[in-house]
Order: sequence, then C-alpha cells, then structure tokens
Amino acid sequence: MIRSLLVAAFLSVSAVAHAQAPNAAQQQADAAALQAVTGKMNAYVALMNRTMRASESIARYKSWVDMDKGPVNTNRAFGLYQLYDVTKLVADASKALNTEPKLADLDASMKAYIEAYSQLAPIVDEANTYYERKDYLDDNLARGKQIHTRLVPAAAAFLAAREKVEQAFQVEQTKLAQKELAAIEQSEGRKANWHRTNLMLAAQRIIDRMPSNEAPVVDVAAFEANVSLFATASKDFDDYRKSDPEALKSLEGPVQSFLAASREFRDAIKPVKGDVRRGGGQKLQSVVNAYNALVGTANNLAN
Repeated sequence: MIRSLLVAAFLSVSAVAHAQAPNAAQQQADAAALQAVTGKMNAYVALMNRTMRASESIARYKSWVDMDKGPVNTNRAFGLYQLYDVTKLVADASKALNTEPKLADLDASMKAYIEAYSQLAPIVDEANTYYERKDYLDDNLARGKQIHTRLVPAAAAFLAAREKVEQAFQVEQTKLAQKELAAIEQSEGRKANWHRTNLMLAAQRIIDRMPSNEAPVVDVAAFEANVSLFATASKDFDDYRKSDPEALKSLEGPVQSFLAASREFRDAIKPVKGDVRRGGGQKLQSVVNAYNALVGTANNLAN
C-alpha cells in the first residue's frame, strides 16, 4: 500500500558534516564516515524508489488475472505497466555493494533484490509488449498463458526480495538517523535542528509499522508505542518553541496533523486487531497524506 514511503523520507545527514567533534581530526573522520554510508544508502534508495514500478505492474496484473489459473478472458486483458529504465541505477547500486562501510544484511539483501529484479524485468517487458499490441486477440491468450508460468515465480521472488531489503534498510536507516541526532546534539544542543530530526525519526518509526499488500496486518501494540513516541517528540518540540516561538514555525501544523491522523488510524485498527482489510483503510490514506506533508516541510527547513 505505502511501502514506497519507507524510502521516501531518508533523513538528510548534511548537517552532521558540520558537527563540531572534539578535535579537527575526529570531526573529519566522523564526517567522512557519515558521507560514505549516506552515499551508499542513497544509491540503494534511488534504485528502490524507481523499481517500485515493478511492484505496481505486478499489482495491476493481479487485479485482473487469477494467479493460479493465468489469463483466461480476452475481454479482460488489461496488461501491466511498462517498467522504467533503471540501467544506471542498477549499476550505481551494484557498485555501492562493494564500497565501505560494509552493511552485511543490507548489502546481501540488496544484491538479492537486484538479481530478482533482473530476472523479473525482461518477463514484465515481454508481457507488456504482448498486451499493448493486443497479440492475445490473435492467439486467444496462448502466449499470455506461457508468459504467466514464468511471471508468477519471478514476481513472487521479486516481492519477497523487496520486502527483505526494505526491512534491512529500515534497520540501517534508524542507525544512521540516531547518529545524526547524536551529532547534532553534540554540536548544537537540543535546539531547532535537533527537534526537526527527532520528530522525523519518530515519524519514520510509525511509517515503518504501516501495512503493505504483502503484510496487511499491523502490530497494534508496536504501532501504538511508536505513536506514543511521536507524541513525546511533539511535546518536546512544543516545549522548545515556548522559548523560541519562531523556530520551525511551519512544522507545527504538519506535526499536529500527522499525530492526529496516526492516532485515528491506531484507534481504527484496534477493533480489527490490526487487519486493515477489515477496517482502517480510509484512515490509512490520511496518515499517508499527513506524512507526505510533514516530510515536505521538514525537508524544506533542512534545506
């Protein structure tokens, strides 16, 4: 449903490069380390975002095809989505696999993801051409059924690989954000930049718990804990602004909206034990919209 958002809010660590470490040598070392890991993860982010198109294409195919039986009705042959050219992004991510620092789980899952995508993409392209040209009208879906037998396992492998790389990315993203937060506190104290970063880290934890098509059941207890964490970060932000009312003023509204939407979604999924297929779907979109507004505002302030 919104798994693409997991990589959309990658927190900027540009401010960390300017953090005042205990001495110049340590400062340079810390900045270099953060730039290295950020560069690697940005290469991964770019590929993950662009190849989300494959997930969308699979979802479109599933919307009209029984995955067990394959295509059977020429009047309901709606095809797939054409994939984007990701040649350069694949090359960049593949290169990043071998750069320092080594991120064992993320590097391994990204390598598997690239391989799974490389297996899937040609099949999707073949299927897209077949349906766009309406070749199925001449062969009564015969070739479409043959493509289906190859598409199903490739799609399953790709979706599983994407789920795994997203999980590994979340772990490394949280580590990096915590380093950023600590560096900002050391450099500037708990002032405007620290609160902006703290809020976005807390918001990301909520998004990490959101459902996907593959995992539609939310861990309600964990989600509730993350909402409470964001509420605490929001209160700390409000307390700070009492001493500096103009600081991050434009962030106040988006923070309130995201917290309100998250609480409403939490309350909507509680009665159905976190299963968004049974409830909370409308509230889910409100969380997505509020999160996008929050990210946009926070990024503008960071820039």
